[in-house]
Amino acid sequence: MTKRFFCGIFTFYSSFVCYSFGELTMIKYYKADDKEQLLYKETWFDEKRKVAIVHYGKVGYKGKVEEIPIETKNANDDFVHNFCKDCESNGYYQIDEDNHHWVVVQFPLKSELGNKRDLWLKDKVQEYLKDHLGWNGVGDVDGFDMGQKKLNIFCKVVDIEKAVSSIETCLKDYRLDLNQARIATKKVGEINYTLKFSHKKVDNFEL
Repeated sequence: MTKRFFCGIFTFYSSFVCYSFGELTMIKYYKADDKEQLLYKETWFDEKRKVAIVHYGKVGYKGKVEEIPIETKNANDDFVHNFCKDCESNGYYQIDEDNHHWVVVQFPLKSELGNKRDLWLKDKVQEYLKDHLGWNGVGDVDGFDMGQKKLNIFCKVVDIEKAVSSIETCLKDYRLDLNQARIATKKVGEINYTLKFSHKKVDNFEL
């Protein structure tokens, strides 16, 4: 599995929005094409390998990757500046965190706070979802909670339908208890989650 590093801190880098994880800075842009499909384009600097990575494609699908050799962090700053100007001149825009939708993946726990298998599932689902959602341009994992015999894993996404489909595929492909999972969504401005997927019939969904 390809490792993808995501940012946990929402910051501002010069005049554009970026996401930071340690010393890694990721810049993300989006736009709708003439078929109203959302496209993404993002870049980050791999300091160890001294390359700027550009990843782009359609939201919900694995995109293409380009690597540009860059020797220093300062040189990458210039690259990022030009990357942003190019994106904006081609109709791309940024989506700030307040305009991301929410998706929660819920699993029943074996006990009030979970057993070893539940803790393993918590870590593995977050690990694989970060990778899968990221490389498909959909979004990122944004934490979890455990209690009352439930595990909830929260994701911030830019497209709800693509996110639900991607999550189902990820859980199925990596055998992460899809049949036990419930997937619910909450759009920007909504208060309550709406159940989108459950292998078993559920009358009411609650966190």
